[in-house]
Amino acid sequence: MSRELKSTIMLLTAAIIWGFAYVAQVSGMSHVGPLTFNFARFLVGGVFLIIIYNIFKRTIPYYKNEIYSLNKTIKYGVICGLLLTVGNNLQQLSLLGTSAGKVGFLTSTYIVIIPLIQFFFGKRISNRIIFCIFIAMCGVYLLSVKENLSINSYDILVLVSVLFFAIHIMIMATCPDDCEKILVSMIQFFVTSILSIILAFLFEDIAIINLFKAYKEILFVGIISSGIAYTLQMLAFKDIDPTIGSLVASLESVFSVIGAWIFLNQRMNLREISGCVIILIATVVAQLPSKGKTKGLSKG
Repeated sequence: MSRELKSTIMLLTAAIIWGFAYVAQVSGMSHVGPLTFNFARFLVGGVFLIIIYNIFKRTIPYYKNEIYSLNKTIKYGVICGLLLTVGNNLQQLSLLGTSAGKVGFLTSTYIVIIPLIQFFFGKRISNRIIFCIFIAMCGVYLLSVKENLSINSYDILVLVSVLFFAIHIMIMATCPDDCEKILVSMIQFFVTSILSIILAFLFEDIAIINLFKAYKEILFVGIISSGIAYTLQMLAFKDIDPTIGSLVASLESVFSVIGAWIFLNQRMNLREISGCVIILIATVVAQLPSKGKTKGLSKG
């Protein structure tokens, strides 16, 4: 099996995990509030990445001899953690009032939101990206705006969270080479966990016994989604064209709909399905390489 095929399989596995993680995020909130859930999931994810990093330090030559800037690593970890806190908690809250599949597809629009943000900061964007932004907006309209022109307030929360996810990815993309990427992710997870529990104490009733009731969902999202899937993505992008990798990772939105249908009995009507298809087309076309460019967009 070629390295590229292995990487494709790894990314497809990560996309499946991320898509089905929305199911765990919904079912976990039958026991705990969204802020408490995020406190637990990111605490577990941070601890898991500590374990992963130490395994890599012992087994992979690159990590054994790695030299990095601790100050820059902490700086980027904290900044990304602040953005992740807002984005993830808004997304988690939105799952109280809208379907997991819809959240998955709306979240995927970060791929076209990023160049739009860059445009407002003076970066020129191609006609193809402008077209993708337009058709993505059409998809969002079909997916979220009802025929009477009303919109679910929880869908608005998702779209606001997407803005923070897009900025988060842009910050991660500027992370210099002398930052340790696993440690940046670990720090951002712990920052998100700490801030989420502070907010939970202010706005939710916290009962330890309820955390134990949600342990399956917390462990799945914390270890499998945040830990293993992130690690698969990180390793896979070393041996695959970034554009192809990003396209495979984009299938997360498709698996979120499949997972919601199988496990949550959440079904979409024809209008919503049409919106999903249009958004998927927009995100795929947006990631196709321009002339002389092969860099794609990734989630982690």
